[in-house]
Amino acid sequence: MKKPAQPPPASIIKLVLVLSMIFMGACGLVYEYVLSVLGNYLMGTSYEEIFIIIGVMMFAMGIGSLVQRIVAGNLFEKFLLLEVLLGLLGGFSATIVYMLFAVTPAYKVILYCIALSIGVMIGMEIPLLIRINQEYSESLRVNLSEILCMDYIGSLIGALLFTYVLLTHFTLAKISFVLGLTNILIGLVSLFVFRYFLDRFGLLLLVTLVSLGSICFGFYKSADWSRWAEQKYYNDPIVFSETTPYQHLTLTKGRREINFFINGHLQFSSSDEYIYHELLVFPPLVLSATAEKILILGGGDGLALREVLKFPSVRRVDLVDLDPGVIALASHQPDLIHLNQASFSDARVRIHGSTGVSLGETIEVVTRNWRSEFALDSRLEPVAEVNLYLIDADLFVRTFDDLYDCIIIDLPDPSTLELAKLYSFDFYRLLINNLKPEGFLSLQATSPFYSKNTFLSIGKTLREAGLKALPYHENVPSFGEWGWYLCWRHDLTAAQIRKKLDSITDFPTTQFLTPRLLPTCFIFPKNMLQTEKEINFNSKMNPVLWAYYRNDWKYGPD
Repeated sequence: MKKPAQPPPASIIKLVLVLSMIFMGACGLVYEYVLSVLGNYLMGTSYEEIFIIIGVMMFAMGIGSLVQRIVAGNLFEKFLLLEVLLGLLGGFSATIVYMLFAVTPAYKVILYCIALSIGVMIGMEIPLLIRINQEYSESLRVNLSEILCMDYIGSLIGALLFTYVLLTHFTLAKISFVLGLTNILIGLVSLFVFRYFLDRFGLLLLVTLVSLGSICFGFYKSADWSRWAEQKYYNDPIVFSETTPYQHLTLTKGRREINFFINGHLQFSSSDEYIYHELLVFPPLVLSATAEKILILGGGDGLALREVLKFPSVRRVDLVDLDPGVIALASHQPDLIHLNQASFSDARVRIHGSTGVSLGETIEVVTRNWRSEFALDSRLEPVAEVNLYLIDADLFVRTFDDLYDCIIIDLPDPSTLELAKLYSFDFYRLLINNLKPEGFLSLQATSPFYSKNTFLSIGKTLREAGLKALPYHENVPSFGEWGWYLCWRHDLTAAQIRKKLDSITDFPTTQFLTPRLLPTCFIFPKNMLQTEKEINFNSKMNPVLWAYYRNDWKYGPD
């Protein structure tokens, strides 16, 4: 292919440079998001890794802006080569880190090295374009404003695309390949537009096409590579794996049990989940013998709902869960349907988005009369109308003012700042407004043994918010010693609550809990709830619970 006799018009060159800057600005920001979110998922350290990796990449961009000063010669060729290298490294970055995560703890070093390298190359892009564009701008002032403005516009576009498009349609691995493809396509387009200025067009074209093919192959194989790497992380075969806009869901199935993980952390095992869910649901429900209206916050797996629907007095259940992916999994995956006893059956959910409300159609759920005096009684009685709200629990309690006989809080541990707000003074103060004066509330509160400070802080927060809180515990083999709180707002004392529990003689069908066992769960061994440390309550403006949780599970309670 012969070199053109004339260079392209200055207006074309300028247009390509401006558009390139927009796309590069978008890609640069999304690279930061992908690596920081990946680090957060893998290390499970809340926003810590997001902050650090973004900071590392910003630092590296500064280094890159200095490094570009030594770049000399044909700047067009250097720019094209930079885009191709950035596309290759960026495209394969998430897959490389994730595959190394499965086989070696050195993945952390690789993650930071890749973040540094990508940051350096991003940092070189803008100064190189400014140097190239200076021949086509009226002045330095105009040159800087043109390039930097397009970079900032691209960053906004990248943020919007990542949040509302890429995260909802692609895994992190595929997002990185999309970004790499974009960088290489920028190089390919620029290769032909700037051909007049290139001395090694054939070599650059070959490198670009090979890189393009590599990225396309990587995109095609990324799902297989990710499954291989993810399977290395789990003992049992993976039967379901999906990344939703909120979290990564994994379901594994062994010979005797299924296990459900969110972001790599075990949420329940079918071998003993009934212990946890019976302890979570039964105390408030058996104390509210005539409870008709129940609110469940979290519980998208349908297991707490399964226990609630055992009580014939219940007529309505409102279940609030942010992630429709969890409810879809629990509603359609055969093993989970068997486990939750099809508690979502016939509930047809219309999803309107996480900032709105998705209300399932009103359905009638029926069960056999467990209180019947006749052993052969097979009558079916209506149990509940189930409504599903796909909304953040914090937004729900700030938006709705309905009253409930019982509130069940089945939320993940406060392992992130986002989750810690759902254990805050502010959240509980609002939630009290949804609890009837004679109603009861229960919630899981992590382990009183392994995370004592966290457990005590949750109790103190509940009391500061105006609730009476009685702790209880039981051993759940998959998690060890686990704790909950039973809360109420009326004038009953803890002694009166214990007396009520002692007087219970009848239960719906259970796999673990009995009327005689339940009162003993409110008895703790000597000194288990004692600490010399001053425990503070948790609030949105002072999220001490997150710090307690991290320290407890890392070092043990003080």
